[in-house]
Amino acid sequence: MKSLLKNPKSKCCEGDGGNGDSKPKTCLEEWDQELKTVCDRYTEEAATTQKDKEAYENSLGWEAKLTNWCNLIEETDEKVKAILVEINFLLAQIETVCVEAKCTYKVWEKLTCLVKTIFDSLYTYEKGNEGLKDKVLHLKELVKCLKDVKDEDKDKIIACIDKYEEKIKKICDCQEDVLSKLLETLKCATLLWAYICSDMGLEDKLESMRNTFSGKEDKGDDSKGEEDDCDSDDDSDDNGEPKYPCDDKEAKPLPKFPIKADNSTDSDPKGNDYYVNVKKDLKTAQDKTKSLKDAWIKSKEKSDETLSRKNSLKDAIAAAEALEKK
Repeated sequence: MKSLLKNPKSKCCEGDGGNGDSKPKTCLEEWDQELKTVCDRYTEEAATTQKDKEAYENSLGWEAKLTNWCNLIEETDEKVKAILVEINFLLAQIETVCVEAKCTYKVWEKLTCLVKTIFDSLYTYEKGNEGLKDKVLHLKELVKCLKDVKDEDKDKIIACIDKYEEKIKKICDCQEDVLSKLLETLKCATLLWAYICSDMGLEDKLESMRNTFSGKEDKGDDSKGEEDDCDSDDDSDDNGEPKYPCDDKEAKPLPKFPIKADNSTDSDPKGNDYYVNVKKDLKTAQDKTKSLKDAWIKSKEKSDETLSRKNSLKDAIAAAEALEKK
């Protein structure tokens, strides 16, 4: 075996000596030369494989981010639809509350006025239109002036009038408490309607939210007076800080809903511009990732083949060198 490896005319080393050297080489020398060539080629191919792998992993990471964004957008769209269901339910209930609140206010207002009228009938506010308290006193005086009535009978009549007068006084004493409670209740009814049903109330805000989430134009105050116009030539305040434009919604735009159209598909995304662009970017990223993965696998197969050749040569050379030492 030793003579076979060292013999330049051995069948295992067919071909020229390499590098223009006409002097024949032994098999071991030939393998050493080939190993150097294979090592250089593997270094280049391994670098290409690593570059292709990094490109694939970067593209895969970007695809994963876009996938997460799409999932978040679609989850948000589903949550918006659920919120719209709740808002519509609340608005239906609020509509009933507003009707009842308005009726309650009117009824309570009439009740307050009626009770106030009852109390007013007890007092004298102008001469010739005496209240019940003064009429009772006048009645007692008239009873005392009766001529054809016995004093005992007069006393009995006045005693009855005194009891009635005492009840009237008790009613008068509770006027402040009763009216203050009525007015406080009337105030609560007014605030209930104002906070829920009036402009900028809960109903108005919920309707604005519904318009926003459903993609409808919000009913805002579009009227602008001339004195509200911004000076386009002056875009900074006294401190040199930039001012918001006249319409701050242009400076800070709200997200547009609905996000995803009902007839949207993965191959044909439909909805707002942001959603459509992200879906298209995701498709592009998926195609690019697949292409880069194929390129990486192909270059890896090539470098692995060269690595296998390199290892085979190293093993053969090591075995031959070990045989020479024997």
